[in-house]
Amino acid sequence: MSASAAAAEREQSEAMSASTPAGTVVQTYISNQVDALNRAIAATERYAPGSAGSVRAAIHRLRTAVRGYEHLFTQTPHGGQELDQLLAALKHTEDLENLRVHFADRFDQLDLTVPEYPKWYAALEEEMRASYRQIERVHSQTWVAALLGQVRMFAEHARFSREGDKPASSLMGVLSQAKTHLLDTYGRLSYATDLVLARDEARIAAREAHFLAEAAEPALGRAAEDVIVPVADLEHLLTQYRQAVIARNWLLRLPGADRADRLTASLADLEKQHLHQLGEEIDTATTGMMDRWK
Repeated sequence: MSASAAAAEREQSEAMSASTPAGTVVQTYISNQVDALNRAIAATERYAPGSAGSVRAAIHRLRTAVRGYEHLFTQTPHGGQELDQLLAALKHTEDLENLRVHFADRFDQLDLTVPEYPKWYAALEEEMRASYRQIERVHSQTWVAALLGQVRMFAEHARFSREGDKPASSLMGVLSQAKTHLLDTYGRLSYATDLVLARDEARIAAREAHFLAEAAEPALGRAAEDVIVPVADLEHLLTQYRQAVIARNWLLRLPGADRADRLTASLADLEKQHLHQLGEEIDTATTGMMDRWK
Protein backbone atom coordinates (compact mmCIF):
# COMPACT_ATOMS: atom_id res chain seq x y z
CA MET A 1 0.00 0.00 0.00
CA SER A 2 1.34 3.46 -0.92
CA ALA A 3 1.83 6.11 1.78
CA SER A 4 -0.99 8.22 0.31
CA ALA A 5 -3.40 5.26 0.22
CA ALA A 6 -2.53 4.35 3.82
CA ALA A 7 -3.10 7.94 4.91
CA ALA A 8 -6.47 8.05 3.16
CA GLU A 9 -7.49 4.79 4.83
CA ARG A 10 -6.49 6.17 8.26
CA GLU A 11 -8.54 9.32 7.63
CA GLN A 12 -11.57 7.23 6.72
CA SER A 13 -11.20 5.12 9.86
CA GLU A 14 -10.71 8.12 12.13
CA ALA A 15 -13.87 9.74 10.76
CA MET A 16 -16.02 6.75 11.75
CA SER A 17 -17.78 6.21 15.06
CA ALA A 18 -20.49 4.07 16.58
CA SER A 19 -23.06 6.45 15.04
CA THR A 20 -21.74 6.04 11.47
CA PRO A 21 -24.18 4.04 9.32
CA ALA A 22 -23.31 0.35 9.64
CA GLY A 23 -23.42 -0.11 5.87
CA THR A 24 -20.86 2.66 5.35
CA VAL A 25 -18.44 1.01 7.77
CA VAL A 26 -18.62 -2.39 6.09
CA GLN A 27 -18.67 -0.94 2.57
CA THR A 28 -15.43 0.95 3.29
CA TYR A 29 -13.81 -2.22 4.62
CA ILE A 30 -14.85 -4.17 1.53
CA SER A 31 -13.49 -1.43 -0.75
CA ASN A 32 -10.12 -1.55 1.06
CA GLN A 33 -9.99 -5.33 0.69
CA VAL A 34 -10.69 -5.10 -3.05
CA ASP A 35 -7.61 -2.88 -3.34
CA ALA A 36 -5.59 -5.33 -1.23
CA LEU A 37 -6.75 -8.22 -3.41
CA ASN A 38 -5.68 -6.45 -6.62
CA ARG A 39 -2.21 -5.83 -5.16
CA ALA A 40 -1.91 -9.43 -4.00
CA ILE A 41 -2.93 -10.83 -7.39
CA ALA A 42 -0.28 -8.68 -9.08
CA ALA A 43 2.29 -10.08 -6.62
CA THR A 44 1.38 -13.69 -7.45
CA GLU A 45 2.10 -12.96 -11.10
CA ARG A 46 5.68 -12.19 -10.01
CA TYR A 47 5.68 -15.35 -7.84
CA ALA A 48 6.39 -13.09 -4.87
CA PRO A 49 6.87 -15.07 -1.63
CA GLY A 50 3.70 -15.19 0.43
CA SER A 51 1.54 -13.73 -2.32
CA ALA A 52 -0.72 -16.79 -2.66
CA GLY A 53 -1.52 -16.51 1.04
CA SER A 54 -2.18 -12.78 0.67
CA VAL A 55 -4.68 -13.40 -2.15
CA ARG A 56 -6.41 -16.09 -0.13
CA ALA A 57 -6.58 -13.89 2.99
CA ALA A 58 -8.03 -10.96 1.01
CA ILE A 59 -10.66 -13.23 -0.55
CA HIS A 60 -11.61 -14.64 2.85
CA ARG A 61 -11.86 -11.14 4.30
CA LEU A 62 -14.13 -10.08 1.45
CA ARG A 63 -16.29 -13.20 1.60
CA THR A 64 -16.59 -13.07 5.39
CA ALA A 65 -17.66 -9.42 5.33
CA VAL A 66 -20.12 -9.93 2.48
CA ARG A 67 -21.70 -13.01 4.07
CA GLY A 68 -21.59 -11.85 7.68
CA TYR A 69 -23.01 -8.41 6.96
CA GLU A 70 -25.25 -9.34 4.02
CA HIS A 71 -28.29 -7.98 5.87
CA LEU A 72 -26.88 -4.45 5.60
CA PHE A 73 -27.30 -4.39 1.80
CA THR A 74 -30.15 -4.87 -0.66
CA GLN A 75 -27.97 -7.10 -2.86
CA THR A 76 -24.50 -8.65 -2.56
CA PRO A 77 -22.12 -10.46 -4.97
CA HIS A 78 -21.50 -14.19 -4.62
CA GLY A 79 -18.49 -16.14 -5.87
CA GLY A 80 -19.88 -19.64 -6.25
CA GLN A 81 -18.11 -22.91 -7.01
CA GLU A 82 -15.38 -21.37 -9.19
CA LEU A 83 -14.25 -19.15 -6.33
CA ASP A 84 -14.07 -22.21 -4.07
CA GLN A 85 -11.82 -23.88 -6.65
CA LEU A 86 -9.54 -20.83 -6.75
CA LEU A 87 -9.35 -20.80 -2.95
CA ALA A 88 -8.42 -24.49 -2.97
CA ALA A 89 -5.60 -23.84 -5.46
CA LEU A 90 -4.34 -20.90 -3.40
CA LYS A 91 -4.52 -23.00 -0.24
CA HIS A 92 -2.43 -25.74 -1.88
CA THR A 93 0.24 -23.23 -2.92
CA GLU A 94 0.24 -21.52 0.45
CA ASP A 95 0.58 -24.87 2.23
CA LEU A 96 3.57 -25.83 0.06
CA GLU A 97 5.23 -22.47 0.63
CA ASN A 98 4.65 -22.68 4.38
CA LEU A 99 6.03 -26.23 4.40
CA ARG A 100 9.29 -25.01 2.87
CA VAL A 101 9.63 -22.35 5.56
CA HIS A 102 8.54 -24.76 8.27
CA PHE A 103 11.11 -27.41 7.35
CA ALA A 104 13.86 -24.80 6.84
CA ASP A 105 13.24 -23.70 10.44
CA ARG A 106 13.43 -27.31 11.56
CA PHE A 107 16.76 -27.73 9.72
CA ASP A 108 18.07 -24.66 11.53
CA GLN A 109 17.01 -26.18 14.85
CA LEU A 110 19.00 -29.29 13.94
CA ASP A 111 22.02 -27.18 12.83
CA LEU A 112 21.96 -28.59 9.30
CA THR A 113 23.78 -26.94 6.43
CA VAL A 114 22.14 -26.69 2.98
CA PRO A 115 24.11 -29.65 1.54
CA GLU A 116 22.70 -31.76 4.39
CA TYR A 117 19.07 -30.99 3.53
CA PRO A 118 17.14 -34.11 2.43
CA LYS A 119 16.57 -34.50 -1.29
CA TRP A 120 12.79 -34.37 -0.93
CA TYR A 121 13.12 -30.72 0.13
CA ALA A 122 14.17 -29.71 -3.40
CA ALA A 123 11.19 -31.60 -4.82
CA LEU A 124 8.94 -29.63 -2.47
CA GLU A 125 10.28 -26.38 -3.90
CA GLU A 126 9.61 -27.49 -7.47
CA GLU A 127 6.07 -28.51 -6.58
CA MET A 128 5.51 -25.07 -5.05
CA ARG A 129 6.71 -23.30 -8.21
CA ALA A 130 4.45 -25.48 -10.34
CA SER A 131 1.49 -24.57 -8.15
CA TYR A 132 2.20 -20.84 -8.66
CA ARG A 133 2.09 -21.43 -12.41
CA GLN A 134 -1.29 -23.12 -11.97
CA ILE A 135 -2.61 -20.13 -10.03
CA GLU A 136 -1.43 -17.82 -12.81
CA ARG A 137 -3.46 -19.85 -15.31
CA VAL A 138 -6.55 -19.54 -13.11
CA HIS A 139 -6.06 -15.76 -12.76
CA SER A 140 -6.17 -15.41 -16.53
CA GLN A 141 -9.65 -16.93 -16.78
CA THR A 142 -12.41 -14.50 -17.65
CA TRP A 143 -14.60 -15.33 -14.65
CA VAL A 144 -11.94 -13.98 -12.28
CA ALA A 145 -12.01 -10.54 -13.92
CA ALA A 146 -15.82 -10.65 -14.04
CA LEU A 147 -16.10 -11.49 -10.34
CA LEU A 148 -13.59 -8.79 -9.38
CA GLY A 149 -15.61 -6.33 -11.43
CA GLN A 150 -18.80 -7.29 -9.61
CA VAL A 151 -17.18 -6.90 -6.19
CA ARG A 152 -15.62 -3.57 -7.18
CA MET A 153 -18.97 -2.24 -8.41
CA PHE A 154 -20.59 -3.40 -5.19
CA ALA A 155 -17.89 -1.70 -3.10
CA GLU A 156 -18.42 1.57 -4.95
CA HIS A 157 -22.21 1.56 -5.39
CA ALA A 158 -23.70 -0.67 -2.69
CA ARG A 159 -27.26 0.14 -1.66
CA PHE A 160 -28.09 -0.12 2.01
CA SER A 161 -31.04 -1.92 3.50
CA ARG A 162 -32.88 -0.55 6.51
CA GLU A 163 -30.36 -2.41 8.69
CA GLY A 164 -27.49 -0.80 6.80
CA ASP A 165 -28.77 2.65 7.66
CA LYS A 166 -28.71 1.86 11.38
CA PRO A 167 -25.74 3.10 13.44
CA ALA A 168 -22.57 1.00 13.51
CA SER A 169 -23.22 0.15 17.15
CA SER A 170 -25.73 -2.38 15.78
CA LEU A 171 -22.79 -4.39 14.39
CA MET A 172 -22.12 -5.66 17.91
CA GLY A 173 -24.97 -8.10 17.39
CA VAL A 174 -23.04 -9.81 14.58
CA LEU A 175 -19.87 -9.88 16.68
CA SER A 176 -21.75 -11.44 19.59
CA GLN A 177 -23.06 -14.17 17.30
CA ALA A 178 -19.55 -14.79 15.95
CA LYS A 179 -18.18 -15.12 19.49
CA THR A 180 -20.93 -17.55 20.45
CA HIS A 181 -20.34 -19.62 17.31
CA LEU A 182 -16.60 -19.80 18.05
CA LEU A 183 -17.15 -20.90 21.66
CA ASP A 184 -19.72 -23.49 20.59
CA THR A 185 -17.34 -24.82 17.92
CA TYR A 186 -14.52 -25.07 20.43
CA GLY A 187 -16.84 -26.74 22.95
CA ARG A 188 -17.42 -29.60 20.50
CA LEU A 189 -13.72 -30.51 20.67
CA SER A 190 -14.26 -32.40 23.92
CA TYR A 191 -16.32 -35.09 22.18
CA ALA A 192 -14.96 -34.89 18.62
CA THR A 193 -14.09 -38.19 16.96
CA ASP A 194 -11.64 -36.39 14.65
CA LEU A 195 -9.71 -33.89 16.77
CA VAL A 196 -7.71 -32.53 13.83
CA LEU A 197 -10.86 -31.76 11.86
CA ALA A 198 -12.58 -30.27 14.91
CA ARG A 199 -9.65 -27.95 15.59
CA ASP A 200 -9.66 -26.87 11.97
CA GLU A 201 -13.35 -25.99 12.26
CA ALA A 202 -12.45 -23.92 15.33
CA ARG A 203 -9.72 -22.19 13.28
CA ILE A 204 -12.25 -21.23 10.60
CA ALA A 205 -14.69 -19.96 13.25
CA ALA A 206 -11.89 -17.89 14.81
CA ARG A 207 -10.92 -16.48 11.41
CA GLU A 208 -14.51 -15.44 10.72
CA ALA A 209 -14.88 -13.75 14.10
CA HIS A 210 -11.53 -12.01 13.55
CA PHE A 211 -12.48 -10.60 10.14
CA LEU A 212 -16.00 -9.59 11.18
CA ALA A 213 -14.58 -7.66 14.13
CA GLU A 214 -11.82 -6.22 11.92
CA ALA A 215 -14.45 -4.78 9.55
CA ALA A 216 -16.27 -3.08 12.43
CA GLU A 217 -13.19 -1.90 14.34
CA PRO A 218 -12.87 1.56 12.69
CA ALA A 219 -16.28 2.46 14.13
CA LEU A 220 -16.46 0.34 17.29
CA GLY A 221 -12.89 0.77 18.50
CA ARG A 222 -12.12 -1.00 21.75
CA ALA A 223 -15.30 -3.10 21.67
CA ALA A 224 -14.11 -4.68 18.41
CA GLU A 225 -10.51 -4.93 19.64
CA ASP A 226 -11.72 -6.99 22.59
CA VAL A 227 -12.78 -9.57 20.02
CA ILE A 228 -9.86 -9.17 17.60
CA VAL A 229 -6.98 -9.55 20.07
CA PRO A 230 -7.85 -12.90 21.75
CA VAL A 231 -9.42 -14.36 18.60
CA ALA A 232 -6.40 -13.50 16.44
CA ASP A 233 -4.10 -15.12 19.03
CA LEU A 234 -6.22 -18.28 19.04
CA GLU A 235 -6.43 -18.29 15.24
CA HIS A 236 -2.63 -18.06 15.06
CA LEU A 237 -2.18 -21.09 17.33
CA LEU A 238 -4.78 -23.09 15.42
CA THR A 239 -3.06 -22.19 12.15
CA GLN A 240 0.27 -23.37 13.60
CA TYR A 241 -1.44 -26.59 14.65
CA ARG A 242 -2.77 -27.09 11.12
CA GLN A 243 0.70 -26.44 9.71
CA ALA A 244 2.27 -29.03 12.02
CA VAL A 245 -0.38 -31.57 10.98
CA ILE A 246 0.38 -30.90 7.31
CA ALA A 247 4.12 -31.23 7.93
CA ARG A 248 3.76 -34.51 9.79
CA ASN A 249 1.43 -35.93 7.14
CA TRP A 250 3.86 -34.85 4.41
CA LEU A 251 6.67 -36.76 6.11
CA LEU A 252 4.51 -39.85 6.66
CA ARG A 253 3.53 -39.93 2.98
CA LEU A 254 7.11 -39.89 1.69
CA PRO A 255 8.39 -43.02 -0.10
CA GLY A 256 9.57 -45.75 2.24
CA ALA A 257 13.32 -45.10 1.79
CA ASP A 258 12.94 -41.39 2.52
CA ARG A 259 10.60 -42.04 5.42
CA ALA A 260 13.08 -44.48 6.99
CA ASP A 261 15.87 -41.91 6.84
CA ARG A 262 17.05 -40.96 10.34
CA LEU A 263 16.65 -37.24 9.71
CA THR A 264 13.11 -37.61 8.39
CA ALA A 265 12.17 -39.81 11.34
CA SER A 266 13.57 -37.17 13.73
CA LEU A 267 11.51 -34.50 12.00
CA ALA A 268 8.34 -36.60 12.34
CA ASP A 269 9.00 -36.96 16.08
CA LEU A 270 9.49 -33.20 16.39
CA GLU A 271 6.15 -32.58 14.71
CA LYS A 272 4.42 -35.02 17.05
CA GLN A 273 5.86 -33.21 20.07
CA HIS A 274 4.95 -29.85 18.60
CA LEU A 275 1.33 -30.93 18.06
CA HIS A 276 1.01 -31.94 21.71
CA GLN A 277 2.49 -28.62 22.86
CA LEU A 278 0.22 -26.62 20.57
CA GLY A 279 -2.83 -28.50 21.82
CA GLU A 280 -2.04 -27.34 25.37
CA GLU A 281 -1.41 -23.76 24.21
CA ILE A 282 -4.73 -23.72 22.32
CA ASP A 283 -6.60 -24.80 25.44
CA THR A 284 -4.83 -22.14 27.53
CA ALA A 285 -5.54 -19.40 24.98
CA THR A 286 -9.22 -20.38 24.80
CA THR A 287 -9.56 -20.32 28.58
CA GLY A 288 -8.01 -16.85 28.64
CA MET A 289 -10.36 -15.70 25.87
CA MET A 290 -13.43 -16.93 27.75
CA ASP A 291 -12.24 -15.22 30.95
CA ARG A 292 -11.78 -11.99 29.03
CA TRP A 293 -15.33 -12.15 27.66
CA LYS A 294 -17.06 -12.85 30.96
